[in-house]
Amino acid sequence: MPAFRELGSEEIQNVVDYLRVLQGAGAASPTGHPKKGKEIFFGAAACSTCHTVAGQAVFVGSDLSTYARGLTSAEIRKAITDPAPSAGRARTAVATTRDGQTLSGAVRNEDNFSIQLQSGDGTFHFLLKSDLDKLEYQRLPPMPTDYGQKLSPEELDDLVGYLQSIKVGPASDPGEEQ
Repeated sequence: MPAFRELGSEEIQNVVDYLRVLQGAGAASPTGHPKKGKEIFFGAAACSTCHTVAGQAVFVGSDLSTYARGLTSAEIRKAITDPAPSAGRARTAVATTRDGQTLSGAVRNEDNFSIQLQSGDGTFHFLLKSDLDKLEYQRLPPMPTDYGQKLSPEELDDLVGYLQSIKVGPASDPGEEQ
C-alpha cells in the first residue's frame, strides 16, 4: 500500500468513505445539512420534478429513497454534477411522427412494433413504430448536467447530505435525519 502522503486529499477522503462502507456504517456521515438539502431537492434543484422519494413527487426518474445506501459522498456528488450518459435501461429518445409531431422522453417499454415514452411532465405516449418518421436515441444523460454550476458547493453538500439521510420504513418521514 502506498504511503498516504502520495495520495491527494480527495483520494484520502475516498478511502475513508470506502472503509466506512466496509464497516457497515454506509457512506460517510451526511456531508451537509440534510434539512437544507431537502429544501434544495424539492425547491431550487427541482430534483422532485423527475425523482420520487418514498412516494413523494413524481416518478419520471428513478426513486431515490434508497439511492445513497452504500455510496460515498464523492460518488453521490459526482452522479449529481457529472451524470453518466443514458445507457441500458435508462434510455431517452426523440420520436418524430409522420405528421411532424416531435415527442421526447424516457423509454419505458419497447418492442419490434411500438415504443412507450414518458415525457418530462409524466405523460405516457404509446407510439407505433410504423407511424414514426424518425426515432433517435439520446446519448445525453436523462438528467440536467449543470448542477455543478447551478448549485453552490455548500448546496451540493446539503443535497448529498439529504440523500444520505433518507430513511424509508413503515413509519418514517422521507428526509428524516438519522
